[in-house]
Amino acid sequence: MAFSHTLAQQISTSGNTISKDNTYSGGSQTSVDESIPDSSSDLEVAFTLDVSEIQAIYIVSDQNMTLETNSGAAPDDTISLVAGVPYVWHTGSYFVNKLTTDITALFMTNSSGSAARLQIEVVFDPTP
Repeated sequence: MAFSHTLAQQISTSGNTISKDNTYSGGSQTSVDESIPDSSSDLEVAFTLDVSEIQAIYIVSDQNMTLETNSGAAPDDTISLVAGVPYVWHTGSYFVNKLTTDITALFMTNSSGSAARLQIEVVFDPTP
């Protein structure tokens, strides 16, 4: 069974709207929807992913947070999440994926002053 995720992009100006939807598919998908308490430092979130299998990934938080992979003390990758600004990567991206090493766990730091909602959606090909 194939899973599909559609990423929509749109810009609206005074009198003009341009939009483009792209769909990415894979044999598997995974989701995270987790509350990260305020004052968390390197809070471990169970999450595994072979980054070479990613077709599309969408990570968003409603508060500023730091996401680290595989270790809070010596992370392989670090993404500074800005509240309400998703990190998006897909196979057709112009940009290099910030996730470079297979993930065995996530470590979240939240010093925003409020609990944060971390959401992740990934579609991937388990047989690349």
